[in-house]
Amino acid sequence: MIRLESSDGRLFAVDQDSAYMSSLLKNIDQDLGTDINPILLPNVTGTILARVIEYCMHHRDDVRLDKDVEDLLQDNSQVEAWDRQFMNVDDSTMLQILYAADYLGIEPLVDLGCMFIARIIRDMSVDEIRLRYGVVDDFTDAQRQQIQLEVDLSK
Repeated sequence: MIRLESSDGRLFAVDQDSAYMSSLLKNIDQDLGTDINPILLPNVTGTILARVIEYCMHHRDDVRLDKDVEDLLQDNSQVEAWDRQFMNVDDSTMLQILYAADYLGIEPLVDLGCMFIARIIRDMSVDEIRLRYGVVDDFTDAQRQQIQLEVDLSK
C-alpha cells in the first residue's frame, strides 16, 4: 500500500497498481520506496484525491488503447458508462479533477477530462466559453489584430 496525504491533511492508502497509474507516484515510490510516510500532495484536496483514487481503482487493470480522440468526441458509446457517470460533475469539480490528473501524471484521466471539456465547449462561442469558465479577455485591440493576422496567414 502507498500512503498519500492531500493538501488538507486527509490520509489515503492506495494499492500499488492503482497508485502506479500516476507517473508521479510511481516515480516517487520507485525512487524513494514506500518509506515515505505518507507522500504529500500539496496541489490536491482530499475531496478531489478521493475521486482520482476512485478512478484509478476502477481502471487499474485496463489495457491502454490508443483511440482516436475525434472518434471519442463524436461517439459517446465508446466511452464507458462508468466514465460518463464519473465525469458527470459540475465544471469546478471537473477542472479540479483534470488539474489533479495532470499534476499526478494520470494520462488516461487527463484524456478523459479534456474530452469531456471539449464536448462542452465545441459548439460555444469564444464569449460563451469566457463567461462559463471566467476567462478574462485582456487582449488589446492591437494584439487581437496580430492574432487574426497570424490565423489568416496560417490558412
